[in-house]
Amino acid sequence: MENLDSIVLAGHSYGGFPVSGAIEQIFERIASVVFLDAFLPEDGQKTLDLASDFARNSMLEAIAKGEIGSPAPAAARFAVNERDQAWVDAMLTPQPLGASTQTIKLSGLRERVAKKSYIRAAKYPQPRFDAYFRAKRADPSWRTYEVPCGHDVMIDMPERLAEILLEVA
Repeated sequence: MENLDSIVLAGHSYGGFPVSGAIEQIFERIASVVFLDAFLPEDGQKTLDLASDFARNSMLEAIAKGEIGSPAPAAARFAVNERDQAWVDAMLTPQPLGASTQTIKLSGLRERVAKKSYIRAAKYPQPRFDAYFRAKRADPSWRTYEVPCGHDVMIDMPERLAEILLEVA
């Protein structure tokens, strides 16, 4: 049986929001948190506040049409390696809009997690993620990693990602 007293959380991209929210609920049980090319929201922010112009516009168009989801961007937009792009595109589904419009309530517990890591996928152009990476690299309480691939590290460099996750657990 797995030990539920010590949890390692990892969030990719938008997953930075639910991971940050989970920390607020189960802080005392978290041993380590990993943000994989992910948002680091502040209290009161929502995905729409932080999304790239392309993603924000797609969400706003879907909202204006009364849709409940926005189309997922193609794998090429995330700089997924060419060999896997068709497979990734076949797996994509519309992204629910409700989570993009709700603000997150945070008290600052994320910064108090003992082991914090940020992984930046260098080949994916995302200025917000670049800023998070620079800020966390300058903060001695965070471990940072830069990997030379697109946004979907788990597809482009799964072995390296596994090494990092084992190292920070």
